Amino acid sequence: MATSLDDADRCSKAPPSACPSAAFELCELTSSLTFADLASVISALELAAKTGGASAALFVWAITDDDHGWYRSIAALDPAWTASALRRLQSNPCNWLAHAARSSEPLLVQQSLDEREAGDQDDNHCARARAVWLIPAPLPQGSDALGLLMLAGEDAHCLDAISRLMPVYRALALGMTDWFQRRGRDELVQRAHLTDRDLELLRRESLGQGSKQIASALNTEPKTIDCRFHRLNVRLGVASRRDAVWLCKRYGLL
Repeated sequence: MATSLDDADRCSKAPPSACPSAAFELCELTSSLTFADLASVISALELAAKTGGASAALFVWAITDDDHGWYRSIAALDPAWTASALRRLQSNPCNWLAHAARSSEPLLVQQSLDEREAGDQDDNHCARARAVWLIPAPLPQGSDALGLLMLAGEDAHCLDAISRLMPVYRALALGMTDWFQRRGRDELVQRAHLTDRDLELLRRESLGQGSKQIASALNTEPKTIDCRFHRLNVRLGVASRRDAVWLCKRYGLL
């Protein structure tokens, strides 16, 4: 999910000190992200870019392990740079996601022409974005979900305001990660019509219980448990019980 917005000039061309009210507004938006709608999240990302002097912004929420890789994103201001950055993030290996996986510390990186695909080098918007702040969200222990806020500008000097307001940007990255987690969880529950009985079944599976053990605990037949798992897998769009457990754990349902 990528959304691009226009009108990037208002704050990005002004000195960072010219936008104190925008910085305060960004703090307010960040504090209310948990229950925000999509429009509010996009507004926060756009304001984050403008306040920091960035010409493009991208937030990616990713779940990656050996067998799976899911990406969801929101972007603001520069669709050409966004498309290039998303291609880079989904390539293997991707140093930006690797940094987010191993560290919660923000990192300023310089993009060279060698790092961009040949098709992007002729795009003026993409060519101007040479410096990128990578701002990971702190991850819960044992989680394989990544939250990464990226703010790009023509050079590092344009992004000076970001380093001065880094606590706000780190809070924004964490808030957006929580928002994606909550939104994904709600969408999954609604799409698959998950019930408490379904989640109990999956919790028992995650503890290593087989159909016979689960059937005994629930006073039913093993074949009934097998049928329930089959229907549940279909609703979740997964191939196996293991994948069903994996999916629900990643969204904090188990």
